[in-house]
Amino acid sequence: MGATAEGGNQGRTLDRALDVLECLERARGPLRLSDIAREADLHLATTQRTVNQLVRRGYVQQGRLGYSLGPVVLSLAHGFVVNDRLSTVATPVLTELSATTRLTSSVFVRSGDERILVARVSGADPLRYQFPIGRRVPLNIGGGKVLLAALPDEEFEEYLHRFPEAALASGGTQGARELKEEVERVRENGYHLAESERELGALSLSLPVRDADKEVIGAINLVTTTDVTSAEELLAWLPELSRGAGAIGARI
Repeated sequence: MGATAEGGNQGRTLDRALDVLECLERARGPLRLSDIAREADLHLATTQRTVNQLVRRGYVQQGRLGYSLGPVVLSLAHGFVVNDRLSTVATPVLTELSATTRLTSSVFVRSGDERILVARVSGADPLRYQFPIGRRVPLNIGGGKVLLAALPDEEFEEYLHRFPEAALASGGTQGARELKEEVERVRENGYHLAESERELGALSLSLPVRDADKEVIGAINLVTTTDVTSAEELLAWLPELSRGAGAIGARI
């Protein structure tokens, strides 16, 4: 009983630490202790103990404006980039793809209800907005729909039930019904063309990346803007993007 209780306490302690780290990772700036407690849904005293421990270990740092992620997190990210097979394999493929198309190319993977950028090579025309490695984006916006399309029907239906209506950069909205129709088109066409979904004027073409067992392990896309490339011009690069997806999948 004692060992079980101790294990449970250790698990809760780890969960709280991860909740705090994820809260700070999602923040656009330093957070006060009360902000962390509210966002992580923790008592203030618990938050203080957790943050103090993370500060001692270098995962969190305290500044004049509040708390933010510490330098140790950067070393963890470097370790991922160096050792992750997908991002290592993808980078030379993306380099060649961007050199050919002159467009920005990316690979991202699913993490729960979000996708995370794991590799990117900039094109000849830099994008107006910043999208750094490690950035999280909801699955229901843009290229994440090719990852949703790979979900089993039951799992996708569960996602739809908890799916909130999303405001698109174009000014429109996307509800569960519209998302389901989009995902069905992805399953039929094999790709997703997104225009002004996450950023106004942004244009992207996304395909799934499959391993040797035909399992979807990520997605690859080309990203540009409507003032540089039209939707028709971007779609013309679909064969090249498909070759890139195949090259990455074959090397995993």
